[in-house]
Amino acid sequence: MSELLDSFQRVRRDHPSRTLIVARSEGRALTARDIWDEHQAARDVFTRQGLGPGAVLLSLAGNRAGFAAIFLACVDRQITIMPVDRGTAIPEVVTLATAYGASALVVPDGLSVPLPHITASLPGGLALAVLTEQSPRGRYPDTALLKLTSGSTGLPKAARAGERHLMADVRHIIEAMDIRPDDVQLAVIPLSHMYGLGNLLLPMILQGTAMVLREGFAPAQVVQDLVDDRVRIWPGVPFMFDALVDQVTPGAVPLHFTTCISAGARLEFKTVDAFKRHFNRKIHSFYGATEAGGITFDDSDAVKSPVPVGRPLGDVQITLQPIEDADVPEGSGRVHVCSSAVSHGYVDEALPGEGFVDGGYLTGDLGFFDADGHLVLSGRLSSFINVAGRKVQPEEVERVLRTMPGVAEVAVVGAPDTRRGQVLVACIVPDDPALRPIAVRTFLATRVAPHKIPREVLFVHDIPRTDRGKVDRRALEARVRHTLI
Repeated sequence: MSELLDSFQRVRRDHPSRTLIVARSEGRALTARDIWDEHQAARDVFTRQGLGPGAVLLSLAGNRAGFAAIFLACVDRQITIMPVDRGTAIPEVVTLATAYGASALVVPDGLSVPLPHITASLPGGLALAVLTEQSPRGRYPDTALLKLTSGSTGLPKAARAGERHLMADVRHIIEAMDIRPDDVQLAVIPLSHMYGLGNLLLPMILQGTAMVLREGFAPAQVVQDLVDDRVRIWPGVPFMFDALVDQVTPGAVPLHFTTCISAGARLEFKTVDAFKRHFNRKIHSFYGATEAGGITFDDSDAVKSPVPVGRPLGDVQITLQPIEDADVPEGSGRVHVCSSAVSHGYVDEALPGEGFVDGGYLTGDLGFFDADGHLVLSGRLSSFINVAGRKVQPEEVERVLRTMPGVAEVAVVGAPDTRRGQVLVACIVPDDPALRPIAVRTFLATRVAPHKIPREVLFVHDIPRTDRGKVDRRALEARVRHTLI
């Protein structure tokens, strides 16, 4: 038996009647025994449909309670599971299923699958679509999970993680964040992402840490769940914490709620400071990568600017590799990670060794260590904007603009320019209607080098974001192109 399955069997044996999932969106609650029974039912369906070792199953279960049983059944049958965001368009689902050789899909009841298939019922309002004309791409050895990357301009890359990688990652996370077996966590981030898997689903499987599960985020619901279910830990993303400050009174948050964790997108000082002042709680930064699992965690109580992402987890070792010909803050380097949680590599053999080098994973993130030994992220290699041959990190300009009075939100992107190659464009959500482009440029003139001052300043109603809370730069760049034409 696998270590994950054995761990949950112990949870089921020792605490069979303990409620582990409160699925608010579905109006049901599952005990350890219920989850085990649903896992066995799903496993039996997989067996009858011929799904076994090496098969790939694409899951669109999202944040439904039944996903826990589906995950366990895949582990039990040695099926490789590939979770996909619940909001993924069906044409993209078809592309992913074809590209990675999925034998079957798990979907909500009633969702149409535009591929030849036969359907079987699964517990929890889910259905299994077994593809009848799919040509399997091939089995992925020692691969429990295909983790899809974000931010790709084409087909998302898939990193192959074995069960040992998942076990190492969840143990690092539990130890660093003090996640206890008798804790209750709030689950509004997607379980289809490694953040949700590592912080919510796997602690439940490994040690019986309960979760209150929602399929979406609403500040009023969050507060109600914190109170009603005695939630102590909430892993979220920055925009969620901003929304809570804007919409919830300080006294509404109960005393037993002590730990806020943020990952998935850059956490700004403005958010940390406002949350601390409003609720008297520090938001703790967590930094990880799809390919490497959890990397660092900030367990300190200090509120600092720039906001650090903390110290390495468990056996994680970080080195900073120098970047040539790049305009980056002094002391910055490209983050390279070695740990027992680093995945095997990517599925695509056309990408041999890409990122997976020197016995670990070379991220696209730039960072430096502060005086306390905490890692601070200073930008991304892929986001450099080439202004007349000089590489500019847009995050540096964004950080400065966030300190300007009258700026509520800002994102800086590049736009094509026939003379300079690219120019910087600042997209600003103002909270002062009198703010003008000349004031923005004047503010920057004494704070950044001349070539880092945006050529264009656009005032917008909002900054588009992905499900993970990150700035959707492709969508924003499209808006900019449309505006500047």
